[in-house]
Amino acid sequence: DTQSLIEQMIKAESFTKYSLQRKRSTIDYQRGMLQDINLKLFELQNKATDLTFSRTFNTKKVDASDPRVVNATATTAASIGSYTMHVKQVATATTVASQGKLAGALELGYNLASTKTLGGSSTTLDALGIAPGNLEVRIVGGGSGTYNISTGAVGGTSVKDLISNINSSINNKPELKGKLTASYDERNNKVRFNLLDQNLSVEVVDVAPSGIITGMFDADGQIDLDKDLPAVESGLVNIRSGLATTIADLGITTGTFTIERSGTGIPESFDISGLAPGTSVEELVEYLNSEIDGKNSLVNGGVATGDPADRLVEFRYDQGSGKLQLVNTNSADTNFFSVADGTSDFTTKMFGAPLKVSTLDKGEKLNIETFSQSITGGTFTVDGVQISLNPASDTLQGVLSRITSMTNLNATYDSETDLISLTRKDGTTAPIGIGSSSDTSNFLNVTGLVAGSQASAAHLTSSSGLGLTLADSRTNDITTEFGVAAGTLRVLVNGEATDIAYAGTETLSEIVEKIGAVSGISEAYYDAATGKVNVKTSDKGTDVSLEIKDMGVGTLGSALGLTGGPVNGLDTGSSIVSARPISDVKTSSPFASAGFANPVTAGTFSINGVKFTINSTSSMTLDQITSAINNNTQAGVRAHYDRTNGKFVLTSSETGNRAIALGSPTDTSNFLSAMGLQGATQNVGQNAIYSIDGVFGGADQVSQSNTISDVVEGVTFDIYDVTGASGSVINIEADTEVGAKAITDFIDAYNEITQIVYSKLTESRNWELTALTDEEKSSLSDAELTSYEEAYKVGLLSGDSTLRSVRSQMRLVMSSIVPGVDGLFNSLSDIGITTGAVGSSYKDTMVGTLQISSQANLEAALKENPDKIAALFNQDSTDTNKMGIARRLKTALNEFTKSDGLLTKRVGRSGVTSSNSEMDKQIALINTQIATQEERLASREEALLKQFASLETALSNYQSQSQAFSNQLSQLTGS
Repeated sequence: DTQSLIEQMIKAESFTKYSLQRKRSTIDYQRGMLQDINLKLFELQNKATDLTFSRTFNTKKVDASDPRVVNATATTAASIGSYTMHVKQVATATTVASQGKLAGALELGYNLASTKTLGGSSTTLDALGIAPGNLEVRIVGGGSGTYNISTGAVGGTSVKDLISNINSSINNKPELKGKLTASYDERNNKVRFNLLDQNLSVEVVDVAPSGIITGMFDADGQIDLDKDLPAVESGLVNIRSGLATTIADLGITTGTFTIERSGTGIPESFDISGLAPGTSVEELVEYLNSEIDGKNSLVNGGVATGDPADRLVEFRYDQGSGKLQLVNTNSADTNFFSVADGTSDFTTKMFGAPLKVSTLDKGEKLNIETFSQSITGGTFTVDGVQISLNPASDTLQGVLSRITSMTNLNATYDSETDLISLTRKDGTTAPIGIGSSSDTSNFLNVTGLVAGSQASAAHLTSSSGLGLTLADSRTNDITTEFGVAAGTLRVLVNGEATDIAYAGTETLSEIVEKIGAVSGISEAYYDAATGKVNVKTSDKGTDVSLEIKDMGVGTLGSALGLTGGPVNGLDTGSSIVSARPISDVKTSSPFASAGFANPVTAGTFSINGVKFTINSTSSMTLDQITSAINNNTQAGVRAHYDRTNGKFVLTSSETGNRAIALGSPTDTSNFLSAMGLQGATQNVGQNAIYSIDGVFGGADQVSQSNTISDVVEGVTFDIYDVTGASGSVINIEADTEVGAKAITDFIDAYNEITQIVYSKLTESRNWELTALTDEEKSSLSDAELTSYEEAYKVGLLSGDSTLRSVRSQMRLVMSSIVPGVDGLFNSLSDIGITTGAVGSSYKDTMVGTLQISSQANLEAALKENPDKIAALFNQDSTDTNKMGIARRLKTALNEFTKSDGLLTKRVGRSGVTSSNSEMDKQIALINTQIATQEERLASREEALLKQFASLETALSNYQSQSQAFSNQLSQLTGS
């Protein structure tokens, strides 16, 4: 077996290679152990670094008497002490919400709506008394030039069209485009001129016979715009909008008009000639609806009673669109109506023509209506009756009609409140059953009937009939009818009193109207059918109370039979009503199909000067715009859609009396007005009002924020609620836990490395063990190899000179005195840190581990003398011997652990493979020598293979020759 023989010979000649491998292993073990020690020293340096920070010893902690009311945080700069804070008012954020519900009613039925929004930018120049004409713009600074601005205005031109024409004319002139613009401030109902290029100075003047500037801005007929005054608003005219708009603002010529319901043949006449030009839309609507109550053909039953519930048609002001509406009160009513001018032009001015016929706004199939969520098909149960539903083919009115026909309930939809009502036909108050465990449709949940209330309002009615006709109640004074003199009537709603003074000259209708205006009253009316006054509260349930009293010498309440004592609402009435409006904006659907009452237009809008863009109403959604607002921190607001109330809400990101700036002159989208925000009243946030005993003399201070950090150095107060009379106490104390933990962590790290170094220096080596060759390693299992290597490593660093130097330096630093600090705390022993109590074992003393002799004494020193303890550890100096203990140790260890330090230079860093340390160089040299040996052995093996091959060839030849001789010999001998 020549191969086996060669392998034995090569193995015998591999002694040098094996010796080199054992040497490499030994150095590698030493390097690894020293690298671990180097890392531990570096960790100890980090712990020492923690002790060089003043915050380690000067950290403060806060103890608040009631952290739910006032809390605080303290920095190292805070002084130890106690502060009593009195909070009178907490800062709140500004909010602004839609003026009305954003979603339109599911259906209006037959209705008419005014062609324009009421007042505001729809107001005409004639109504404002402004003479139309052109303007002239002069650039007098930053350039020069005079430019004629054609407004195209006539008396009937609206403010909106005037602004549009002015901007169009400006934009047609390159010299003015992008430098000047006109706009309308919907919140304040003002026209504005805005200088966009504030490097210019501009004059805007009337061109005769124009009175636009003279009548709206400045009586001198000229306004000046520059960088100091970049915007001027129309302060000379009062432009009203919405319910505050007057008959004069609308340009209505008073007189008569008629309303006729189909099938009656009776055009009921309405006379508004007695209304003053200053009558508001709110007053106009109340007057017209009151007149409807007296028209037989316009009320249920064909006989006028004065009960608002009997109206078949009524006027409404739609907050969402800003328009006047005339609608059938029951959207399911199939009778249309017409409105026609008589001696007035009311119909023309409101609805666009002298004769207008109502149009039908019919509900869609349930699967495409704008409910808060999709209605599912199946069955639902009302008052024990199971009703089926198919959202693809059913409308809301179809379902309500089914409920009415199949149960003892009348099911109706109120387009004004957007609520469904289920009312017992017999008027009883038995509970109405809603839903069943077997229901498969979510109709009752989506329409809010499951959560609906059956409670009824507190209802006060005259104790007996008053005997007045409806006409008498509106024309005859109360002294004539009831013999009462002047006095006072007190209306109490849930105990809250409102007094109504009367002179005796008022009609009963006027008195009832005043009662109806009291907060908490939903309606008050005289019912001519029963001859009784009826008063109902807005709130419902047994907790609601209503009472009317005569005060002083007044006797009107008694005369009307209303003073019989307080009445309460009922928890169970005859009707159950949806818990919330049932139509909703689909925030995840494109604006164009989301169900907004006032459609949103594409373009830009601004909040706090930050511009947002709606690129397309057929693709962008309210959810996307809401996210864009919330993700833009510069806008300074948070936006959300309030589904409960159907409103869009903006809340300032910061507290305090900061208003939210809505819109800019360059906005091109109506988003803010469509959301009902532009003219909405902002609930401006309030500032925090507080005082701190002993600070600023204890005087009240004001802060826009509830976080106050500028009154007491190093202390930040956080206000959450108002305090009681005694205030809230904040105690600032030294936090010894931080310093104590830092010292303990440092000692633990020091003791760990001290024990490791001492152990490595004093271990006895087992000389019977040798390092393993590569072949020997591969022949062992992982567990066997690990066990052997651990045993072999013992004593490899015994007496190591670098470790002796490290240990010496560490012991020297830790036992030193720090000059220049307080003499009571100039060494570790002064704060109870020693190498052991007197009488400790020799080994403990030799190892040199540190101990804290008294944790209580250490913490007391940290609490009473934090600055002195800090100096012991962190005093700085250019002279190492004058440094604090931690700083000196860090400096000493750095001589070993830095990149060119004694230890790092010798062994490198753990985990760094490209190190150029001394041991790395040794290992690299040995690897080269091993490679040379392996090349020599490979050549030797190859030579031996050739030699043995030649020998085998020669032996084979000899055998052949020997066989030939044997054959010849056999032939010669004849055998």
